[in-house]
Order: sequence, then structure tokens, then C-alpha cells
Amino acid sequence: MTGCVRDAVVGALAGQGAPLTVFALMGGANQELICALADQDGVRVVHGRHEAGVVSMADGYARFGGGLGVATVTAGPGVTNAATALAVARARGSAVLLLAGDTATAHDRSPQWFEQDVFARVCGGASARVDAPEGLAGALAEARRVLHRGGPFTLNLPVDVQPAPIPGGLPPVRLWPPEQHGSAPPSADAEAALREAAGRLRGAARPVVLAGRGGVRAGTALKLLGERLGASLATTLPAAGLFAGHGLDTGMVGGLGDGRADAALAEADLLLAVGTSLHPLAGSRPAALAAAGRLIRVDTAPRPGTGGIVAACDAALGVEALTVLLGPPPPPPRTPRPRAPVRAGDTTSPWPVAGRDGPVHPMRAVAELAAALPAERPVVIGGGHAALGACQTLGATGPHDFAMVSADFGAIGQALAVAIGACFARPGERVFHVTGDGELMMGLADLHTAVRYGLDLTVVVLNDQGFAQERHNLARSGRPTAHADHPAPDLASLARSLGAVGHTIAGTAQLPLLRHAVPARSGSGVVLIDVRIDPAYLNPASERIAAVLTGGGPGGPTAGQDGTATGTGA
Repeated sequence: MTGCVRDAVVGALAGQGAPLTVFALMGGANQELICALADQDGVRVVHGRHEAGVVSMADGYARFGGGLGVATVTAGPGVTNAATALAVARARGSAVLLLAGDTATAHDRSPQWFEQDVFARVCGGASARVDAPEGLAGALAEARRVLHRGGPFTLNLPVDVQPAPIPGGLPPVRLWPPEQHGSAPPSADAEAALREAAGRLRGAARPVVLAGRGGVRAGTALKLLGERLGASLATTLPAAGLFAGHGLDTGMVGGLGDGRADAALAEADLLLAVGTSLHPLAGSRPAALAAAGRLIRVDTAPRPGTGGIVAACDAALGVEALTVLLGPPPPPPRTPRPRAPVRAGDTTSPWPVAGRDGPVHPMRAVAELAAALPAERPVVIGGGHAALGACQTLGATGPHDFAMVSADFGAIGQALAVAIGACFARPGERVFHVTGDGELMMGLADLHTAVRYGLDLTVVVLNDQGFAQERHNLARSGRPTAHADHPAPDLASLARSLGAVGHTIAGTAQLPLLRHAVPARSGSGVVLIDVRIDPAYLNPASERIAAVLTGGGPGGPTAGQDGTATGTGA
């Protein structure tokens, strides 16, 4: 029906001027919408196996493509099934539009009826229900605002409103890409703070520049400022890879980094933090520097109570202003003393070997994997305890090349689908997904989605036959660890049954085969490698991260379900 609500929604998406990929799981309340989308030129509909999966695919598409991720699910249980994926996208700040079918406006006796709009708002942060055609324009305008700011938006479309005509039609709506508007210049207070900061930076001998998610757009300016100061460059997890390849890069701060950034912070006499909330998982050193009056913060909305000099302004404009204020002539650049990674390993790293026939040490496994990967590669890390070593060792090769999904909301089960979305966002590139057996089993259905669409995806499973974080938590508290043991099936055979290539590395003696099993190029389809790792290994960062997240200590509370809330904040 021309001129109806459904056509207007499709037109707003199809008219964005670029090919559109929509991740879908069909039900009675969105089937006509899916058909309408599929009929449009330039729109590709990807059918997933679970609602959480399609929302996470849209999340991965947004993360690795830098654009808009779109998903659609049906009413009621279709939305509740997508709850955690929405919360993960919200925590990450991914621009994901969820088109949710909804029950008819006057049909509250439907078994699928519930306050879907309220539920979606709680999980994703923003939502609207189009109860009448006249309300569509306002809902789309709100969606546009939220998506441009960064974060998911759920547009709930009742089945009886979708085919309804729009009186007078709907003016063209452009949901994406965002219009470019200049940021407001720093206020007088911010300018004063920047002048004070520039004076402090001139006198610093060992400054560190730390970028968070809010500093990503200022990446080029931050590199120039770092060179001007001879400062070590570091990031939090959400900005991982921002300085990759730069001579001053020291990687990520906190327990998920390889140790170089923490070493730089330990020696720093001044910290410039740009676009970061300085979450406790960034370590204790930023708080110590703040207490000593050696912290400068540049952020649009700085978190109160962190101390130091605070310039509340746009990150890029603030950093550019600092560079100007420092003034010519620039001094000879101070290159930081080279620091060998503390935790990153290679094939000669001194990780203990549990005998040639014993299980593989997890850090040796990820070191071997790191040696097999191409220099530039999209990497998606998931899982709990197993994810820690992968994050510490593999590192990011660019700001849109890396995601540790289990860090965003402290949940597992979404990372495989995020990796699938990354594959669609980066055609012609092989995506590498490192996960644990527990996480893989939670999202296993969509492994077949990857096979069905012929994606170039390598899945490396660090298989410890259960939930290792909980196993260690239970051991510390004197509880039976058997509650965390969940023997996995033959994952390689399972992958082969779904049409993928499957390999098993059952012991240390077989570990050299990992390099040969990892295809570095596109065109090899889906490959799963099941690496049987030593379940007794305890990553040094594990307990520290759990304690920070819960406010407990070694004998106190530990991380909750899956033990994976391991992010380093914004």
C-alpha cells in the first residue's frame, strides 16, 4: 500500500544513499515489513536464527562499518529475546535501529501483548511506539536524534498501524548518515582551563595522553599533540586501536591491556585524559595522579569528582586548542623509553607447558594465534575468563578493528553474532573471533547463519570445558567447582555438521598446527578451531577486575553471571 506507515519507514531507510543490510528474524508482526524491505533495490535482508543474534549482528555491523545497523524482530517475545543484545548495544553506544513489530493497538488480549515500548526503553535506552500514522514523523525524528548521538533505538510498529495511510503523506526523512554540524567552541571557563592545562603540559617531563570513547574523533589531533609533547599515547578499551602503529602508542590501560600503558602511567608525572570517564578498571594510577593534582581532563560532560583541571568542551576542539596554546617552536620530541609488553607473548614466551599431551596453556595458545594473524585484521573477542588473555595479547590494529563484546555489559552470548555483523560490514576481509566454549554454546545457532551466507569467519574456541571465572570464584570461596564444569561436545564435529571447517587441538603437542589451521585470507568460508586449554590457569587480572566491578576483594563478592563484566570503562 503506497503512502502507508510501513512504506514510509522503508523509504526512510532505503533512501539513505547507500546499500542497506537488515538483520531479521521473521514473525507475524514484522513479516510484511521484511517483505517490503526485501523488495527495495539496494536492501539486503539477512535472516538469523535468534532475535538476540540479529540485534547483535546489527551491533557488529555498526561497530566495524562505522554506519547504521538495522535489525527487525516480531512483537512480544521477539523483543524480550533481544533484551540483552539491546543492553550490550546501549553500553557500547552502537547506532542500532530495531524495527519491532507490535501487537495491534486495540488488541491487549493477544498473548504477545505487553508494555513493549517501556521494556525496549529500559533495555536499550530509547524507544517509541507509533500508535497512529500521525505519530510516525515524530518517532523518526527522535530515532534520528538518538542514532546520531550514538546508541540503539527501538521503533515499535503495531500490525494495524503499519498498513495505515499517512494523511497528507510524510516528508522525506533522512535517518542516516548524520548531518555534519560544527561543535560549539569552548566556553570561557573551558578556555581558561585549557590555558592552565597548556602551562602544566609545558612543564611535564613524562606526560601520558589517555583517550576514551569520547576521544576517538580527536585521534589525529591527539597524535599530533602526543608528538608535540613526546607523550606516551594510551587508550581505554572502547578506544582500543586508536593509536595503533604510532611510535608513541602504549596500548590499553588496565588489566585488559598488555602492560605497556600501565608501565607508562606508573612513571607519568601528568595525565591528559580525553573523552574518558576514568572508570576504576583503568587502574588506580589515574586516581593517584588526580589526588596529586596531576590530572587534566577534556570531555564534553566530564564525570564530577575526579579532580584535576577540567575543560568541559568538545574533545577534538579542546585538543586542537591545547596544541595551539603550547605554541611554537616545538621542542625536540621526547620519545618514551621502549617498554616490552608485560603480558603479550610470542611463541618463545615462558608460559608453562603441561606436558606435550596435556592441555594447552591459554596464554601460549593466544600467543600462537597472534603469530598466525595478519598484521591488520578485524578481531571480535567474547567469553569470560578466556577472553582476558586474548584481549591482553592480540591487541587492536585500528579503532574499528577490535571489539571485546563481553566487556560492554558483562554478558556472554553476543560475540559470535557481533562477529557475523562485522563480516557483513567488511566484505572481502576475514574476521577473527576468539571466544570460550560457554559463550559459543549460548549463541551457537547463528554459526549456521555464517555458513549459510558463506562468510569469511574464523572462530577460535579457548575450550576449558565450563565457566572458568566461576570455577576460580568457587575455588576461592571453598565451594565445589563442579558447579562450573560443563563439558562441551565435539565442537569441531559440530561445526562440520553445520557446513563449516572444523579442527581440534587437543594438546600442547598439536599447538603448532594452529598456524596452519588459521586461514589469513578471505575465500575459505567459516573455520572453527577448538583449542582444549588448561582449565586450572588463572589470569592475574581476573580477580582484580572482578573485585573492582563488585566492590569486593579477594575474599569478597566476585563478578556475577559468566564473570565477564571486564570492561575498562569509557
